[in-house]
Amino acid sequence: MNDVRRLIVLIRRRWWYMLVPALLLAATGVMPFLQQTAQYRVSVTFLLTSRAPMNDTGDTLAYDFPSISRGDAFCKKVSDYLDGRVAPQDVGAMLDVRNAAREVTITARGAETTDLIAVRDAALAVLTQDGTLLWGKSGDTAVNIAELRREDTPIREAQSLTHVMQILLRGGAGMLIGLLVILFRR
Repeated sequence: MNDVRRLIVLIRRRWWYMLVPALLLAATGVMPFLQQTAQYRVSVTFLLTSRAPMNDTGDTLAYDFPSISRGDAFCKKVSDYLDGRVAPQDVGAMLDVRNAAREVTITARGAETTDLIAVRDAALAVLTQDGTLLWGKSGDTAVNIAELRREDTPIREAQSLTHVMQILLRGGAGMLIGLLVILFRR
């Protein structure tokens, strides 16, 4: 109990040892927060199944598509569909495809809103046109796509919470460093 009292007395006497590092480290997170560019997104959510007779692989289309969409071949096809207006590497950076219980969501993100809808729609069109060719099949290439939701107006993504948490964690780390200095500097 005496040790706790001594620690409290030390902290009261040298509180600024904790405050200065906390403020300095927290301040290093403010500049990136102020310089961040706004990010926008549009998305479409749909169910994806194969028109081919169900076999042991016909049920995996929705689960495979997120991985396939990250591939260079898919990004090149999307770029070609847009007549090269968006480079394949930019398509790869903009597209985010996720699967949740067979609901596939294609999201296009970027700082500029001009090509977001075009890239998202081109990705869906390439999937529809090439179908199961994306899975290496040469027979029936059709897929069933049932659209569930669509966001056509670019929505600004909230990123401030991430930066605020980062600033708070840096401040907490600074306080901890200050506490260690107090303890070892007695």
